[in-house]
Parts: sequence; structure tokens; C-alpha cells
Amino acid sequence: MSVAEQFSDTYIIREKLGEGSGGIVYRAYHKRLKKEVVIKQMRTRSVSVLVNRQEVDILKNLHHSYLPQVLDFLTVDGEVYTVMSYIPGKSLQQLLKDGYHFTQNELIKWGMQLCSALNYLHSQKPPIIHSDIKPANIMLTPEGNICLIDFNISFFMDENTVLGYTDGYTSPEQYIIALDSESVHSLPQYSSIDEKTDIYSVGATFYHLASGKKTESYRDPIDRELLAEKMGEAFAKVIEKAMQIDPEDRFDSAFDMFQAFKQITKQDARYEALLRRQRGIRAGLVLLTAGFIVLGGFGIHTIKAEKTKAYNELVSRQKKQRQDGEYEKEEDTYKKAVKILPGALESYYQNAYALYEQQKYKECIEFIDYDILENEKVDTLKKRMADIYYLKAESHFQLGEYEKSVNAYEQLFKLGGYDSGYYRDYAVALAYNGSVNKAKEVLDEAAEYGLKEDSLYYAKGEISKSLNELAGAANDFQQCISLSDDMALKSRAYVMLSEIYKMQGQDVRQRDILAEARAAVPAKYRMLILERLAQADIELAEAGQSGYRAEATDVLNEVVSLGWETYDTYDNLVILHEKQGEIGEAERLLETMIQLYGEDYNIYKRYAFLQVDRQELKDNNARDYKAFAGYFEKARQLYYAQLKGNDTDAEMQLLENVYAQVKAGGWL
Repeated sequence: MSVAEQFSDTYIIREKLGEGSGGIVYRAYHKRLKKEVVIKQMRTRSVSVLVNRQEVDILKNLHHSYLPQVLDFLTVDGEVYTVMSYIPGKSLQQLLKDGYHFTQNELIKWGMQLCSALNYLHSQKPPIIHSDIKPANIMLTPEGNICLIDFNISFFMDENTVLGYTDGYTSPEQYIIALDSESVHSLPQYSSIDEKTDIYSVGATFYHLASGKKTESYRDPIDRELLAEKMGEAFAKVIEKAMQIDPEDRFDSAFDMFQAFKQITKQDARYEALLRRQRGIRAGLVLLTAGFIVLGGFGIHTIKAEKTKAYNELVSRQKKQRQDGEYEKEEDTYKKAVKILPGALESYYQNAYALYEQQKYKECIEFIDYDILENEKVDTLKKRMADIYYLKAESHFQLGEYEKSVNAYEQLFKLGGYDSGYYRDYAVALAYNGSVNKAKEVLDEAAEYGLKEDSLYYAKGEISKSLNELAGAANDFQQCISLSDDMALKSRAYVMLSEIYKMQGQDVRQRDILAEARAAVPAKYRMLILERLAQADIELAEAGQSGYRAEATDVLNEVVSLGWETYDTYDNLVILHEKQGEIGEAERLLETMIQLYGEDYNIYKRYAFLQVDRQELKDNNARDYKAFAGYFEKARQLYYAQLKGNDTDAEMQLLENVYAQVKAGGWL
């Protein structure tokens, strides 16, 4: 009897979609549900598959945004079939054949979605291992999201079942078990597969999508240079780690790989334009000997004149790009410059400075430690190293690592960095590290090197603040503000003064001084001021003074207009517009967030709350909570998929309570 005849009571078989190691797949129509489905005839007759109905129920209860739903599990004439929802769209394999060019933004988004689905599968009891991840099994839906199809249900049912392999995507351990008997003797530890086999396959799949090249087997090394060139260093690191031969060297879980994909946009200069932050409030003081570009001073007298000229032109361009906040371009120019003269310091300095300006303090420290200090080609005794150590010292200070900051300053002075500003900030670091007497001595020494009166007041204010002498500190910062025409220093003093008012519980005064600062300093120095002012406004509004919400909204819109917006900027704007009853504007901002940052549970949580607000504006008999339920379900799925290792979200509990109330009220 044919498959069509066997299922004619419930299904109409439309066509045979394909056949592989896992079984034969048909597209069909479910008469009762009136929907397209996929029926898969599995290549197994394992007794456990036929009888374990508890595990069947687990499979049928799987619900995830990026997985098809398991609708049924049937045995007919000894054959085992699964029925799943049909996923429209094209597979990534088809897109590869069509010559589609995948962007980094797309691959990051889909990588996070795929890892979210795997984390959900792997978290089941027992874990569900897909075991056949490849472009052909990843569908791209018309909505632009992925769906992982054809997961290996028989492996879930019977852990001794390994159906096969796909060259270029299958992990070493699965490949060895399935086929390569010769390798068993050399790699005896590979006797079973677990969640990490899927992690390898994700890496191999995304290597193919990103590079356009497919490895023939796990023995073939990836072209890491090509991958980094096409998608950036941070992306290449994720793929490289996922594809390690030894499972112990891969990501510990799909959730960890999800987090790694998520961090790419923070680490890779290709997408820094989306996450551009304020050039640190202290950064304006770092620019010393700004026009210092390689000529004879770097000791590169043997390099051909044309190389030196090309390098100097690139560094001049790199410096301007940094000053203009074009950090993506700056990174590209840096890479070109160091290829020409890998031992010259100036391009390294400009790149470290760019990281510091973006408040990427950890990345700045790592770059200095590994790309400069451990670089054998770089002469680390050159005078420019003092400026580099200043960046390192200030980065440690911003991270609250005061002892390390002090140590970096001491290295700076050994290299001849005798600028009065360095002594001022060294004194501040000493004070915060508990060495107040030495800090005062250093400050006196700084005065001998020509430290200006405004800087002297600023440093005294920092020292008093470190001792919790708030009144004296406030007076010093006010003196600095009134005396200084250095806008970078003035903005620092304003921020410090606002912190003191905050510590004293003077919330309105804190807001007022930040509002004054907003008007007093040019836009390029306002970022931290705007961040603090928006937060102060929000806190005052939450305390009952709701009129401050309008100013908070205006401040955050200025942050966006200046190109300094982050995910949190938009998230706060959504909340502010919601609380001001501007639901449509809040929804528009959520659409922007999806475009910039991809989907996550928080966005759909916000959508769900907005839908509740919409319905509460209507009469009871006119309310429709279907859209709310859809957003709630998506938020819930994404939330629990990422929950492992993260803090819980009280708002999600509130949303679940709202959902329960809506359901109890008969609206769903």
C-alpha cells in the first residue's frame, strides 16, 4: 500500500519533498486542521521508538519560534512517521545555490535564532540532539527568520541511534561513529554524541554561509583569514571556536554560542556605527601631540620613502576618521596601515584611542596588552608609548581597577611622560586607590609642571570625593567649572558635581546641574551628561514628578540625533512613550529596534504591554487580546531560551500574571 493510501483518511499527500539518511519526506494537507504539513517516514524500527509514548508527548509539546511544531507521531505497518507543520520559504542551501550574498547582520541574527532553538531542544529532559544541522535543514521564512527543520527525533527516542553524516557539516565524533572506523583507534574518546555535536555543525554551516566555502570534512582547516576578511575578526572567532575538533574546546552550550553571536556587534568594528557611544568624557584630555605622525622620529629610516608616505597618509586619514566618530572606517584604515609598517606605533595609538573614546575600556586594555606590548615588531621604548600607557591607565580607572591604573601610570612616567595632565590624573588614581598623601604630593609636583588652576581644582575635587568630603569636593568642582575654558574638563567637572548631589540625596539639584551642563558645553562633550540627565529625569518621574518624562524623552532623542544611541536608549524611549500614552510612537521605536538589533524577548515583552494598553482604552465588549497573546507567547519562548546563566526579569513575571488575568477574564 502506498503512503498516500495509508494516510488518505486524514492527509492528502501533495508531493515527495526529498529523501536522505534520516528518511523520506512528503508534503501533505491535513484535512481536519486544514493546513499544510510535512510527513517524514523515519529510517528506524527501534522498539523504543514504537512504544515510548511519554517521549512522544514531549515532542508534541515542543513550541519554539524557530522550530516546526510536531503534530503527530504514527506507526503504520511497522513504519514510523512524524507529522510536523510545513514551513514555507527557501532553505539556506537553495540560497547558496542561487548565489545569494549573506551579510554579517543576517548571519548574526540567524545564528542567534538557531542557537536559541538548539538551547531549547538541548534543555529538554532528555536533551534532543538535532544531529543533522546544515543549510538544507534551515529554512528562511517569508518574514526573514529561520526555522530549523528535520531534527533527528529517532536520536531523542533512542540515544544509540546515529543515522548518518553530511560531509562538511558533521562533527568529528558523529562522523567517526557513523563511518570512519579507522579514526576510532586514533580518537577513542569519540564514542557518543551530545549537544556539542550540534554546536560544531552550526559553526560549519555558518562558515559555509559566510565564506562561500564548504569544508570537505572535519580534517580540513577553515580559511580563517578569508572568514575574518569577509565577516570580521569577532565573527571568525565564534566560528573557529564552534568548529574545534575536541568537543571540550567548543562552546559549553548553545546558549553560550548565542551569547557569542550577540556580542559580535559590540566587538567588531564593522557594526560599531550601530552602537556608537560617547567618546569617553575623559577622552578629550588624551589628545596630546596630536599631529605626531611617523617621520624620522620612529626610527624607521630604512623603509622606502613611498612606504612611509603611504603609511603617513593612512594614519592621517585614520586620525580624522576617529575624530569624526567613523569608527568602522578607522578600524579598516588601521588594518591597512599596520600592514605597511607593522612596527610603527602611531596607527596602534589611534586605534587604541578609538576604543577608549567608545568607552570600550576592556577592549582597549586587551588591544594594548596583546597587539602592542606583546608585539615583537613594535619598539615599546618609544616616547609615544607614554601616551599609550595613559590610555591603559585611564581605561583601568574607568573600570574601577585603581591599583592597575596606578601601575600603568608608573610605567608611563618611566617612559618620560611628564605632561601635567598625566600627573593630575595619576593623583586622582592614587586617591581612589587609598594613597591620599601620595596623591597630594603628586598634585604639588603637577603644579610645578604647569598644571593650570582649573585642573588643580578638578583634581582636588576628585581627591576630596574619594575621601567622602562631599561639601569640599562640590566647591572644588564648581571652581573648576567657573574657571575652565577646556570643555572636556568642564564636562567632567559637571558630571562629578552631579554625582555629589546624587550622593547627598539632592535629586532635583542633580538634574538641574546636568541641565545646566547640557546647555554649557558643545555637543561633542555631552554624551555622559545626556545619559545622566535622562536617568535623573526618569528617576524623578518615577518618584511622582511625571513632568520630567518629557525632558527625558527630549534628551534621549538628542542622543539618537547625535549618533550615540544604544539598545538601552531605544528601550527607555519606548517605556517613556508608553507612560505618556504615545503607543504608536512606542511601537515605531520597537520596529526600529528589531531592524537594528534583531529580535529578542524584551522587544516582544514591550509589544505585549503596549497591546494591553491599547485594549484598556476600549470598552470591555470591544477588546481583542489576540495580538497580545501572540506577542506574549513569542516573548515567553525567547525569554526562557536565553534564561540559562542570565538574571530573571521581574517584568516577565508581571506579563505572565497579566496573561493569566486576561485568560481568566474570558478574553482568550
